[in-house]
Amino acid sequence: MKRFRLGLIGLILVVGVFLTGCCGVCTPEIQTCSLTVTAGYWVWGEVYINGQPTGQYIDYSIEAVATVVLSVPCNETVYITIVDICGYPSHTEIVSPGQNYLDFYYW
Repeated sequence: MKRFRLGLIGLILVVGVFLTGCCGVCTPEIQTCSLTVTAGYWVWGEVYINGQPTGQYIDYSIEAVATVVLSVPCNETVYITIVDICGYPSHTEIVSPGQNYLDFYYW
């Protein structure tokens, strides 16, 4: 009987962990905010956030991609760089927490 109780308690714990998807310590989800980036004259390439590619391309000469909207971590300072097709990076713009618009004026 004691064995049965221990097995039942173990089963309940396993099911509880499975249903919560957590093993005691859960990491909080990173909240994201939107950041609108607009290309200034002669600015084109892939937008990078904190040194990582986003897959979003911006080009001042094409109206459809002259502005892109990105997801960035809320309440964190982020660093935006544009990398051209040859792999050359632009200067880096610093976006402060709460800022939701960046006009990338120059390369």
